[in-house]
Amino acid sequence: MELIHMEDQSKWLALNDEVQIGELQYERDEKTITIVHTEVEPFYRGNKVAEDLVLAAIKLARDNQLKVVPACSFAATVFERYPDEQDVLA
Repeated sequence: MELIHMEDQSKWLALNDEVQIGELQYERDEKTITIVHTEVEPFYRGNKVAEDLVLAAIKLARDNQLKVVPACSFAATVFERYPDEQDVLA
C-alpha cells in the first residue's frame, strides 16, 4: 500500500497497485488540520488502511506545527487508540 498526499486537493489517498482503496479529506488553516472524512473500500476495511491515513495526517500536522481537529469519528477513534498522538489535538 502506498499513501499519496494531494496537498492541492487537501486529501490523502491510499493506493494498492495504483488503485485507490482509501481516502482522507481534510481542511487546513494557519493553525489546524480538520480531518473531515475517511473512507476505505469495503474489501480493505479492517486492514488499518484508514488508520494509516489518519496517522499520515497527524504526521503532517506535527511536521508543520499544526493542531488536529478530528471532525471525522474514525479520526477521533485513532486518537483514542494512540494516546501518544494526542499532543496534536486542538
